[in-house]
Amino acid sequence: MLLLICALLGWAMMPRWQSSPYTNHIAVASSDPAIMPAHANIAHEGQYETRETQLSIDVGDGEQLPAVLREPINAPGPRPACLFIHGSGTSGAEDFGDIANAMASAGIVTLVPAKSNDDYTVFHRDYPRFANEYSTAMDVLRGIDGVDQSHTGIYAESEGTWIATILAAKRHDIAFAALTSAPVFKGREQMAVAMSTYAHEAGAPQPVIEDTMKLLSLDFRPFGFQYADFDADDYLRSLTMPVLVSYGVYDTAMPIEQGAQRIMRVAASNGNNAVTVRYFAGNHQMRAGKGLFAPGLPLADGYTQALENWVNGVAAGATVSGWATPQVAGATPNQQYAAPRRTNSDIIGSLGVLIGIMAAAPILLAVALLLGCVALVQSLMRQRSLQDVHMRGKRASLRTVPPAHAHSTAVASIAEPCWGMGLVMIAASVLLYGYLAAVGAAAVFAMTPAPRLFDIGWHVLQVIAIVVMLVCAWCLESMWRSWHLIAGARRAICLLVTAAAVCTLLSMAFWGLFCWW
Repeated sequence: MLLLICALLGWAMMPRWQSSPYTNHIAVASSDPAIMPAHANIAHEGQYETRETQLSIDVGDGEQLPAVLREPINAPGPRPACLFIHGSGTSGAEDFGDIANAMASAGIVTLVPAKSNDDYTVFHRDYPRFANEYSTAMDVLRGIDGVDQSHTGIYAESEGTWIATILAAKRHDIAFAALTSAPVFKGREQMAVAMSTYAHEAGAPQPVIEDTMKLLSLDFRPFGFQYADFDADDYLRSLTMPVLVSYGVYDTAMPIEQGAQRIMRVAASNGNNAVTVRYFAGNHQMRAGKGLFAPGLPLADGYTQALENWVNGVAAGATVSGWATPQVAGATPNQQYAAPRRTNSDIIGSLGVLIGIMAAAPILLAVALLLGCVALVQSLMRQRSLQDVHMRGKRASLRTVPPAHAHSTAVASIAEPCWGMGLVMIAASVLLYGYLAAVGAAAVFAMTPAPRLFDIGWHVLQVIAIVVMLVCAWCLESMWRSWHLIAGARRAICLLVTAAAVCTLLSMAFWGLFCWW
């Protein structure tokens, strides 16, 4: 009966959606990612020496953000300019130095302001506030001597592309937008792509990949995470200017094909066909390597040259048909999973409820242990009192209390099942969460895939879950048979341990350990 109940609960807890393989692959016209206008002479990388100037930008409320301005020396006439917008992995004014300096050497003025990290945490991110701060930085850039205000645009990476679209909706003087590693979709939708791909790359079995979908279905609001439901769709309509979309083909965190296609589709629906797409042999940071967090990697080949030529080409007046290179080009991408259209939850709809269930078992066991220690001390004291009464020969008093062996029987009747159930639950929980942590570490830190090891581990966990259920069933039945022998604190201990067992089994059901079909 327990197996049937847990299996049905595990099935009912599956979200009503799943991450499916992506099949609508984008057509790449050329393997060369170079960009070149057809009928314009433009400056190229390295043509000018550059100079750096340290600035301080007043973003209001007494807050000053440092910034680095890079300018081409002796570049003629008003020059195009580009404001850099940080993603989640960068925040300093010294970031993007190699990209910004390369652009400056091609005659483009660049400004990299620091991103305020006040109230920027895993749980909370205020994108509209960031957009306001970058808007102030944009005004500073447009006011620099030698900057062509009619050709001043933005460069944004990763999470910064969400901020860029808000900024574009806020002001209509942005001449161009270069979006790199753009998530495009709502947070939880694009995280479905990332988590599915990460788990698959780590060699996790399909049930574990589906478990990630359960997590993404949950309501995160008790813990913040409102940005998981950031409405990226609404702000995409603000991309009415020429747009350059760049992705690294080794980027497993982003919907590298679906994202580009979506930007082109939304822009075209608003009458904007000036969208150029490039794929490079790089990772999420557009570095020439597959490691997501590998430090010190050089930029992907041809990345800065394509970026500079596109900006200079736009500034020179290149229109949709004014390019000598195709709209979509570069390395061939291969997005593995599609970003889902909806992420509705199952019968457990809140992350708070899930964490409560997972935390309840050890907490209840700890309370039962403390209560058991108190009951044991009381029992020992009572047995000693009985022995004293017996030694004094006060046999009449013995009629008022149970015999000593009755106490021992009552204690033993609950001690063994409680200890047995508690130890099995703790051991199984440690193994389960240790396994999930190992899969997560292998996925995030790009460790060597171990599909066979993780598959065997998953089946072992399923066997352990059945063992836990059998032990719990035996212990519960044993406590039920001894229910008439126990009372007071001992009954409370039984109820606490039973509740902990229910929470453990429910947690295992959530993670799919009872779903055999």
